[in-house]
Amino acid sequence: MSFRTKAGIAVFVLTVCVYLLQPGCLQNNILGCTVSALVFYTLMLTTSGFLLFKNPPQELVDSKGKAVFITGCDSGFGAELACRLDKLGYTVFAGCLMPDREGAQGLKEMTSGRVHIVHMDVTDDWLVRQAVQYVKDNIGDNILWALVNNAGVAVFTEIEWCSVEQYTRIMDVNVIGVVRVTKAFLPLIRPSKGRVVNVASLAGRFTLPAFSAYSMSKKACIAFSDGLRLEMSKFDVKVITIEPGLYRTPISSEEYLIDMNRKSWAETPKDIKNDYGEEYFDAFLQNITQQMKRARPHVHEVTDLMVQAVVTKNPHFRYVPYWMTYLRSELIRYLPTSVTDKYFKAISVKCDVQSKRRESERDSKENGKKEK
Repeated sequence: MSFRTKAGIAVFVLTVCVYLLQPGCLQNNILGCTVSALVFYTLMLTTSGFLLFKNPPQELVDSKGKAVFITGCDSGFGAELACRLDKLGYTVFAGCLMPDREGAQGLKEMTSGRVHIVHMDVTDDWLVRQAVQYVKDNIGDNILWALVNNAGVAVFTEIEWCSVEQYTRIMDVNVIGVVRVTKAFLPLIRPSKGRVVNVASLAGRFTLPAFSAYSMSKKACIAFSDGLRLEMSKFDVKVITIEPGLYRTPISSEEYLIDMNRKSWAETPKDIKNDYGEEYFDAFLQNITQQMKRARPHVHEVTDLMVQAVVTKNPHFRYVPYWMTYLRSELIRYLPTSVTDKYFKAISVKCDVQSKRRESERDSKENGKKEK
């Protein structure tokens, strides 16, 4: 059975399931059923069309004389993309936060002389200006064809023990950093009629428990990309977002998650910790690490689309790696909030805070009586 046939069957089955779960159908409401059917059959046709035609043969641009700047090349998607574009003949300026460390040096060893390691911290105005100047000084007769904003950080923790400093940090890197770097390089991108590729996330389309900080930043990145795409169209500059789901990268590793959450929990006010309890926190850690273990290991699915966004003459505005992830995300977007809330709550840790508070107050009263 071909991929397209499987995709069509999957779309049909999932659409029927969602349709049958609609409140109108469950309550034998004819009008509700009719409206639900129209909405979800429209979704089915739209999604089927996407699956059938999303990857037609694409004409590629000639890599000769073209350069690409990529942020976040110390590891992960950025390093892989730099290697891939180097093999395709592009000059690559690989922005690395720690250019003297193992990641950047390993990238240098794996690639040709066309790859330049550039010190880049997207939160530092001076380093960004220096990076732009380095490109101007070393680009030669090439044009800057693409800017790939890949650098990013993540925080996966609950709101009440996620500090304001953590929220500020993630917005500085994932949002303001993207704005800063883009504005700095646009004067080089516009004359070449090139493109800006922003690595966002499906977390920018909907928010799971413990993802609020990360989702906020990616929603803002998508909004910035939408505005930039409209404004740059008059210069024939394309703006593309890559929106992956969960993949196995350094920011989804178990060690990173546990260390980050234990530090956040340790800095949380005592009264809040008492309301949740250590048992809840331990269950949360187990839950979030189990979720991350379901991350897809096929990182190439993301970098394949990043490459496509850079090298095709007419790229899509938006890429979502892995067709089933795309389908699931589209279905979630059309479901009522009451349904998606139940789904997201079902995969998160349960905690009866009110009961814990009453128990705490009762224990305090009993201890007070004993002291008297």
